[in-house]
Amino acid sequence: MTDALGASPLSRRGFLKAAVVLPAAGVLAACSADVGPPATDAPDTGSGSPSPAAIEDQLNVYNWAAYLNPATLKAFTKAYDVETTIDFYASNEELIAKLQGGAAGYDLVAPTGYAVQIMADEGLLYELDHARIPNMSNVDPRFLGLPFDPENRYSMPKDWGTTGFGYLQDFVEEEMTTWEDFFSLAEKYSGKYTVLDSSPEVIGAGLKRHGYSYNTTNPDEVDEAVADLVAIKPHIAAITSSEYRQMMSRGDAWVALGWNGDFFYVLEDQPSVRYVIPEEGTEYWVDTWSVPATAEHPIAAMEFINWVLTPENQGRETNYTYYASAVTGAQEHTDPAIASDPSIYPDPTVIDKLEANDGNPEALDLRSEGWTRFKSA
Repeated sequence: MTDALGASPLSRRGFLKAAVVLPAAGVLAACSADVGPPATDAPDTGSGSPSPAAIEDQLNVYNWAAYLNPATLKAFTKAYDVETTIDFYASNEELIAKLQGGAAGYDLVAPTGYAVQIMADEGLLYELDHARIPNMSNVDPRFLGLPFDPENRYSMPKDWGTTGFGYLQDFVEEEMTTWEDFFSLAEKYSGKYTVLDSSPEVIGAGLKRHGYSYNTTNPDEVDEAVADLVAIKPHIAAITSSEYRQMMSRGDAWVALGWNGDFFYVLEDQPSVRYVIPEEGTEYWVDTWSVPATAEHPIAAMEFINWVLTPENQGRETNYTYYASAVTGAQEHTDPAIASDPSIYPDPTVIDKLEANDGNPEALDLRSEGWTRFKSA
């Protein structure tokens, strides 16, 4: 899902005021990033939740940077008298490798759906106790029982969004609306392109360009997508999930394949930035809360998950991250300009063209092999 910026996330101060390109036009939220309900000191646990005394006194979070409102963590800390720490990773692959390597000390992580399946299959995740997460009932059923975790044994929805691309109108002459535009203009704007350091999204873009399923298991279709990526690689300035926001903000990159919420950050420095959900369709992703199998404070982690799955807390999160919430009623607690922005909550006609990464092992293996070819080209 999301981009990480290291230990010093970008400032969210300033007003956002640019347009966004969508299959149906929309407007990026013209609002302050700090807007939202103030953090409450009262535990908002929902019925059936364990009492604060029943949980551990420590919670160590490992997350994408700028992907958890500090006010949310502060309110939880104060409400439950739990000491919290937070560390950051730059990609799902980094998170997976860290846990595969035996890293301990983390109680709560935020993997994207396909990564949940990989880690669960390898025994890297703690099985959640649903009795401790009664606020699961607040989650829109569309975001439960997804293929990567059909029974939600290892994950609860955190945020959801889309993968598309953004571009700077001040530098790009054309109006870009499709994946075809993204690929065909790479040579013209050579050295000003970036793509994510993540095979599902990048190879997925090539697949959708040709009208193929995001989850194809046809090797010929994957080969075609990889060939397109290899062809534009000489024009790509960086393959990064952690630096493209800054590169666009500085004007070092003009076109970037990325996640929808990230381009709100670019607006502060580049008001001409536009985000595109390509007309051919693209991915919608679901990021989750999960607990590593090595967690030393799993009860505190599950209590946090339960606590954050309320409309009020989720509204505050969307105001901070600019990613849509999976919790029913969260939009009522979100700044109206954000809640009505189709780049965050797309129109149903746009949603109909979106696909989720279904975590099919055969598809993942094909992409992994293709990704190796692309990166080594």
